[in-house]
Amino acid sequence: MKKNLLKEILWRACFTIVLTATVLFVVSPVSCRLTEEGIEIILSDTTSPEVESFSVSGANSILLDCSEKIVLDKISVFEITEGCEEDEIPVIFDEEAAFALADCVTYSEDGKSCEILLSSSTTVGKSYIFTGIVCDISGNSLEFAQKFYGYNDNPAKLIFNEIRTTYKKEKEAVEFIEFYCLSSGNTYGLEFVSAANTESKKYSFPAIEVKQGEYITLHGRILEGLEETALDECGSDLALSTAADSCDTARDLWKSGTDKIVSNTDVVILRDSVSKKIKDAVLLSVSGKTEWTKALMKEFAAEAYESGIWKDGVLPENAVCTDGMSSSVLRSISRKNTAGLIEKYADSSEISEFISSSASDWFVTNSSKDEETKATVSGATPGYKNSTVALNSE
Repeated sequence: MKKNLLKEILWRACFTIVLTATVLFVVSPVSCRLTEEGIEIILSDTTSPEVESFSVSGANSILLDCSEKIVLDKISVFEITEGCEEDEIPVIFDEEAAFALADCVTYSEDGKSCEILLSSSTTVGKSYIFTGIVCDISGNSLEFAQKFYGYNDNPAKLIFNEIRTTYKKEKEAVEFIEFYCLSSGNTYGLEFVSAANTESKKYSFPAIEVKQGEYITLHGRILEGLEETALDECGSDLALSTAADSCDTARDLWKSGTDKIVSNTDVVILRDSVSKKIKDAVLLSVSGKTEWTKALMKEFAAEAYESGIWKDGVLPENAVCTDGMSSSVLRSISRKNTAGLIEKYADSSEISEFISSSASDWFVTNSSKDEETKATVSGATPGYKNSTVALNSE
């Protein structure tokens, strides 16, 4: 009787173990090993690897970071046809129609990161889709697709040169930001941000090949009725835009919409859109302010000062005084030392990472009278050499 009972217990135990292993095998891949305590069920990893970061590091190179050790397969890059809507772009592509394939994949020591060299170089600013399969050592895989833009390996060096913070609808005169090009290159990847008007209203430069010595005016808004004349000059025709304040010998760009792009109390920055590193900055404030009115102004001012781009300090009292700007569109905030910078950096290879400036390098211009014609000459000079007539010189 005891023997039969023991056999039944052993049989039930074995049946339970087999049943458990079978269920686990169906639900999840498993393995087993025998230990002194009995059979140990080992569950396998079934979680697909995650792509933690994707970045374009060159015209034909891409960096990928994943959550675990990975191997890439079936890597392809496809051009996105101009005008194609994002929801029309398929995730799975025909490899034979690819713009480029992987020429070489180099993995990091821990196997979690890799650099992919493509068989063809991308074009700056053009849209592409990267696709591939990311596999881990357990055999789990993830189909991966990422939109990206062609890398700018020759960025232009721009600095702020002139700013108008006011506009007058009846004169079709709008705010503007003028940049001076210290070195030739492409403007793609640069963005202008006004702290007073938030990140959501930033302006991203298109891919434009510009030359050393160019003036580039970003006009702040397109007023109703000017849609046919306020045109972006992205090519060689610098007389394309004919709206008010356009210049036939300089490049005119227009920010779409009717939102204000710069204010009398503001911190404006030019930065790299990927790294978010500031390239140039100007602090602006009406007199009497002791603190910035917005958190983003305080943040931008601190970053500009800590980087060495703005030398004076982080408070509104350290900013360019904009008193008098609101009363006339014939005035602007202009850089004093542009001519000196042009001479100093005639050899563009010697330009430092950024050009430091302070409030003393800027002043508010004023209109003046031409001695011969007696006509009023504007102190705001979008697209031209800055005026030297200061508001406080009256």
